Amino acid sequence: MNLDSAIDTFLSPIADKISGIIFSSITINGVKIEFLVALLMIAAFYFTIRTRFIGVWGFKHALKLITKNYEHKDVVKRKKKGEVSSFQALTATISASAGIGNVAGSAAAVSIGGPGVIFWMITAGFFSMALKFAEVLLGLKFRKVNPDGTIAGGPMYYIEATLSKNKYIGKLAPYLSKIYALCCIFAMIGGWNLFQINAMTTQITEVTGGSSSFFANQSWLLGLIVAIITYFTIIGGIKAIGKFTSKVTPVMCSLYVLTAFVVCILNIHHVPHTVAIIIKEAFSPKAMTGGMFACMLWGFRRAMFANEAGLGTAPIAFSAVKTNNPVSQAFIAMLQPFVDTVIVGTATAFVIVVSGAYLNYTGIAGIELTSKAFGSVCPFFPILLTFMASCFVLSTMLCGSYYGIKAWNYLFGDTKLTTRTFQVIYCIFIIIGSAMNFKSIINLSDAFTLFLAVPNLIAVFMLSDVIMKELKRYCKKYDVGLFKHNNIEEREEDEEKLSGDSTIKV
Repeated sequence: MNLDSAIDTFLSPIADKISGIIFSSITINGVKIEFLVALLMIAAFYFTIRTRFIGVWGFKHALKLITKNYEHKDVVKRKKKGEVSSFQALTATISASAGIGNVAGSAAAVSIGGPGVIFWMITAGFFSMALKFAEVLLGLKFRKVNPDGTIAGGPMYYIEATLSKNKYIGKLAPYLSKIYALCCIFAMIGGWNLFQINAMTTQITEVTGGSSSFFANQSWLLGLIVAIITYFTIIGGIKAIGKFTSKVTPVMCSLYVLTAFVVCILNIHHVPHTVAIIIKEAFSPKAMTGGMFACMLWGFRRAMFANEAGLGTAPIAFSAVKTNNPVSQAFIAMLQPFVDTVIVGTATAFVIVVSGAYLNYTGIAGIELTSKAFGSVCPFFPILLTFMASCFVLSTMLCGSYYGIKAWNYLFGDTKLTTRTFQVIYCIFIIIGSAMNFKSIINLSDAFTLFLAVPNLIAVFMLSDVIMKELKRYCKKYDVGLFKHNNIEEREEDEEKLSGDSTIKV
């Protein structure tokens, strides 16, 4: 028995037990519905309705904020706390979610749920924008400023800072925040690290000759190269990661969408039929037997997994933004699900359908199916896809390392030694993941990733009134959106909270 098999044999019973609990589900019309996926969907619907579809009316304002750095003059005059720009934080979170999940995950969703999944992915992307707004607002409002000027933020802090005052679950708050941090560490090392690098090395090996490739039996070399690049980037913290993603992410996303557009143009005669079949299967008359329901479920599942809305990871990155206004950055954060799911994820799924790959290659799924779809019009495109996917993977791992560091520091202290310890461990696992395929570790990581939603959404739901008050004050003050006319009294201390002075100094 080799090392790979030995580890899987040891961990499989543990992983199956934990995954069975976290992925608990009920079956409706033959379709399994995981409770946590349903919870994410409910949260997305709830905040969308309560904010009166902020993803629609707030979209223009979000674009204005990110393109013109629009802020009120009295906010601009103040010294902004933070480490990175809004654009760097946005590209970092897009990078974190636009990895293999959108290249391979969207393909898997179409192969299982059919073309109608695309419609529901787009729908879920819009609903996710409100949930993303809510959690990022809290992340910025309750972030902590360290003595050296660095920022610590995320669900760990707003869970502990707010729920500890609740008379019903106050005693549970410290445990919930620590549970979140622990799950975040496992999720980053496993799913955002091991899985990503393994998928990357597999794809590179495949396009360079498969079993005859130079990397066929020494993929660890790829892992070593990526580990070195990752380490010398992440030691610079969120500033270095933000600089990297702000340059790489826009180029890669644009190139990916452009390549998908070329595939669609070369299949232009199939586009009308593709649009028709997407809409038709999204509302299949077989709904009562599970057709439409299953299609909708797979669309929402893929979208919620891909854009991470409700998991609390984006607030960790956005907490480091240079701003005194949490609400403005929450508007900007809404663009992440839109770019990630509505644009990149949908582009992947549409190419697979318009090229006919989902029908012609029924025995494969994931990035292999995406590669076949791109390769259907040009033999060079799979190589280009490999390059783009590799950049997505690297960006995902970089941002994942930052999430993991902040969770690690929350548990073990925010010192240079503890930070370096996690960074070394993280990079070692890149090398390990490139050479081995630990199915049990990946499954366990997926379970921990999804479980992040539990403590995070408990806090977000309980603080929903705070979120709405901040939103209404902002809209009235800046004459923005549907809440610019409201009857909320603006006291002096409320203005201080709005400007970001609620940030905690340590």
